[in-house]
Amino acid sequence: MRFSQKAFADFLKLNYPLLSDAPGNVMKAYGVYDETSRRAKRSYFIVDKQGVVRFAKVMPKNSELIPNHELLQEISKLK
Repeated sequence: MRFSQKAFADFLKLNYPLLSDAPGNVMKAYGVYDETSRRAKRSYFIVDKQGVVRFAKVMPKNSELIPNHELLQEISKLK
């Protein structure tokens, strides 16, 4: 886990892993890899313990972040 992800997880007291995908394999598999910038499009995926994507949102270019409370609301639906 990257430092920024660890800080985010610690701040929100998350008890589940966050993904860091430096090689881009997951970005490509999820269809969010931008070939031009060689980075992921701003996107959010919440995957349950069985590996099923329960929430997915790809944001338009130059858009705002999804507020933390909205993401936490989606996560709470998994419990």
